[in-house]
Order: sequence, then C-alpha cells, then structure tokens
Amino acid sequence: MENKTQSIDYKAMSLNDLVQSLTTLIEGKPIQEIKEQASIIRSSFYYQYNEQLEAAKSLFIQDGGNEIDFEYSQPIQTEFKSLWKSYVEKKNNFYRKLSMELEDNLVKREDIIASIKTLVDQGEVSKTYQEFQQLMSDWKGIGAVTSDKYQETWGNYHLYVEQYYDLLHINSDLRAIDFKYNLEAKQKIITHAKSLLSHTDPQHAFNELQMLHKVWKEETGPVAKEFREIIWEEFSTLSNEINSRRALMLEELKAEEENNLAQKLIKINEITSFDFSKNKSFGDWKKSIESFDILKKEFLSIGKVPKNKNKMIWDTFKEATRAFNTAKNQYFKEVKASQSKAVLAKKALIEEAKVWKDSEHFDEATEVYKRIQSSWKKIGFVPRKQADQLWKEFRGICDAYFERLNTVKKDGTLEEQENFKNKETFLLKIENEEINVDNYKEFLKDWLDLGSVPSQKNKIDQDILNAITHKMVFLEENIDRDFIEYQLKMSYLFAIDSKKLGTEYNHLRTDIDRFTKDLKQLENNLGFFSNSKKSNPLLERAMASIELEKNKLQLAKKKMKYLKSLQ
Repeated sequence: MENKTQSIDYKAMSLNDLVQSLTTLIEGKPIQEIKEQASIIRSSFYYQYNEQLEAAKSLFIQDGGNEIDFEYSQPIQTEFKSLWKSYVEKKNNFYRKLSMELEDNLVKREDIIASIKTLVDQGEVSKTYQEFQQLMSDWKGIGAVTSDKYQETWGNYHLYVEQYYDLLHINSDLRAIDFKYNLEAKQKIITHAKSLLSHTDPQHAFNELQMLHKVWKEETGPVAKEFREIIWEEFSTLSNEINSRRALMLEELKAEEENNLAQKLIKINEITSFDFSKNKSFGDWKKSIESFDILKKEFLSIGKVPKNKNKMIWDTFKEATRAFNTAKNQYFKEVKASQSKAVLAKKALIEEAKVWKDSEHFDEATEVYKRIQSSWKKIGFVPRKQADQLWKEFRGICDAYFERLNTVKKDGTLEEQENFKNKETFLLKIENEEINVDNYKEFLKDWLDLGSVPSQKNKIDQDILNAITHKMVFLEENIDRDFIEYQLKMSYLFAIDSKKLGTEYNHLRTDIDRFTKDLKQLENNLGFFSNSKKSNPLLERAMASIELEKNKLQLAKKKMKYLKSLQ
C-alpha cells in the first residue's frame, strides 16, 4: 500500500508541473506537513533542469560556441526559485511562531500545575472544585510544549490531579460526576479508534491514533477504578491492531523499496555496461545519447528505495553516468576544436579570395579561384549557422569575380581593346606591303607582339593570318612551304590562345619519340645487309626508309624549336 505522498511520481513530472505541484502544496496544506514532498519536488526540478542545461551546453558547443561564453536561463527556473524562497520564508515564520507558542504554552501549563498544587495544599476540595474543573479545562485548551518538557509537565500535572482526586473522595457525588464525564470522553475516543480499523490508509489511521492517545493522556481525567483497567485494555487492544496494520504496511513498503533498490541496481549495471566505444561520428553519438537517456529515464521511473540507501543509490547512479558523460563531453570538445579549425580555414580562403577579387591577371586569378573553391569543399564540418554565413560571404566574392571575368571575356580589358585597334592598323599595313620568305618572320613577330584581343573579336587574328598567307610570295622553288605554313598556323594559335600550343607541343613530343625509335630500328636492320651488294633492291629500299625517317625527325625537331621560340 502507498499513501498519497508516495503515489505521486514527481521525477516523472515536467518542470511546469513541478512548479504547479509545489504551489498547490504551499497554498493547500499546512507548511509543516509538506517538507518531504517539497524536498522531492526541488531535487526533481533541479535534476531535470540541469539535464536540460547540459544538453543546451552541448548543442551550443556543437554549433561552434565557446564554453566560457555559454549562458543559460529559463523563466521557469526564476519562477521556481521565487516559489521556493516563499516556501522557506513561510516555513521559517511558522517554526519561529511555533517556538514562541511552545514557550508560552510551557509557562501556561506550569502556572496551572502550580495552581492545582495550591488547591491540593489548601485541602478544601468542596470550596475549590469549580476552580479545579476550570483549571483542567484550561489545561486542555493549552497547545503543545517542547518535547524535552512534555513528560515533565504531563507527569507533574497528573501527580497533582491525582492528589486532588484523592482529597475529593470525601465528596463522592462530585467525584462520581467527574468519573462519569471522563468515562464518556474515553469511550468516545475508543469509538473513534474503532472507526480507524476500517480506514483504507493505515498511515492515516496511525497518525489519528497518536492524536487520540494525546487526548487520552492530556484532555481526559481518571475514571472509576472498576473501569480503569477495562477501558484502557480495550483502547490498548485497538491501538495494537492499528499499529499492526501500519507495521504490515511498512513491511510491504519496505519489501517494495527493497525491490526498487534491486531494480535500480540492475539499471545502474546496464548504464555502467553501456557500450559507446565504437562511436566515431556525430550520428553515432546522437544515437547513443538517445539510448542512454532512455536508460536514465527508466532508472528515474523506478519508485523509492530505503531511506538509508537513497544517498548510496544516487551516488552510484552519478558514478555510472560519469564515464559516458565524460566521453561525450570530450567528443564534443574535440568536435568544437575541429569546427573552430574548419571555420578558420574557411575564413582564410575568404581572405585569399578577397585578395584576388579585383586582380587584372585573370588567368592566374581564375586558377586561384578554382583551387580555393576545391579546397572549400574539402574542409570539415562547420555548424549550420556559421556555415551559412561563411558560404554567403565566400560565394558573394566568387560570384563577383566571375561576373567581372565574364564581362572582361566579352568586352576585353582596356589593354586587349587597345591591342584590337593596333591589329586593325596592322591588317591595313599588311595589305600595302610585300611579304616573302625573306621578311615574313618580321611580320609574324610584329603580329604576335601586338598581344591578345577580346575573345569576341579574335576574328581579327584570322583575318591577319589570311592576309599574310594571301600576300606570301615564294621566290624560289626549293623553299619549304610546309614549314612556313606551319609557322603561320602556330603563330595564329599563339595569337588567339597561347595555351592551345600545349596540345601541339605534346603531339610533337610523341612524334619525335616515335621517329627516333623507328629510325633506330631501321638502322639496326642494316646489319642484315652487311654482305649484300650495293645494288640490292631491299638494301636500297631500307636506305630510302632511313632517309625518310631522318627527314621526319628533322622536321619535327624543327617545329619543336619554333614552338619553343614562341613561348
């Protein structure tokens, strides 16, 4: 069985419900009766609040915050602190007032004892009986005294009351009336005690019984001798039955608390054995935290344990959670450090992007932006709030640069625009000049020295190439026209985009390697003709092939040399 206090599971309540419960207790019950419940409510409130605080701190650190900057305050805590303060003040006021009342009651009781003693000393009971009755009535109306004075005052009071009644035997009528009155009062107490046997709450019945014993002792006088033992035996038997019911309830509660203790120890063992050793990622820890919180809630949902085991069980519980909490905090501390490092890395890339944002060296700047954009993707996790802010700034800088780059590619730089004008002039000059194998290189050099033009206007270079080709005059028959045409083609590629020469360079490098290898193989094959006549057709064919490969190799090297001269 459980009484109302024990049936309320404050640990399972929300913070708001705990505040409301304490408010209801303070406003609806005597302040001296709610100490145990108030203490449980307070410990339950701060356990939950501190759990929320730790969770908020972990999230703050996870989002990149510095632990020393963490602040946490909830209106519900302020409300609870104010409510608890009012409870403490009300409790202190009650006990301060109670202390004064106990002292005042002691003085009043001692005065009555002294007055009854005086009546006994006078010995004239017939004249003082009314006064004696009033003193007894006044005694009943006086409240409690301090526990250290209770037995002394009660003993002295009954000593002199008995002495007065001993004197009162000379007036049997008065004594009989008094005994009858006292018997009726004690019979009412017994009737009340009988009703307690059927009460559903043994603890309530026990508490009521204590009040009946107090009334029996302090507020009812003696009865006739023939009833004294009988009536006390009846009341005593009832008291034993009520006490037995309470003892049985306490045994059941004790058994339940022992069972709760065993269940909590089992749950603590599960918490201690909780495996988080394989946690590597935030997702791993998130799952572990959720599972670990379930274990803690299951522990908290188990009922009360024996009072002398309460501190031990809480200390063991805290110790069981320490390893997990320490590892969890260490992980988030490392995550925070990693996130801080990632934030710094992204800020460094932003600063580098700012440096190149207005650069006129577009080729170099574009390579830089490609590199830092690639590096940005490889940087570790950054909390969303900071990540969004940093990305917005970084993207803004990159977008601004590439918008400017696109504009430049379309319209060209001022230098490229000037180069275009100069190439137009150069094109007109070509049309009025004679170009031949003796001077064409000068025209090519002048053309390439003019630099690049806007990409949208590079048709001018095609026009220059066509003009030079059209104007070219070959005065001798043995001139290497293919090589000259090659020079013209490469000059054009260099004029529109020098990077295009890279492909041609690689192609020539491959040709040179192949021609060199083929020539070496052909020369090695001459060994087969060491004893042959010079007129051998196969030998002549082999010599012709060697000569052809030599010419190919020579031309390829010649082209390579020209390419290098352009760079």
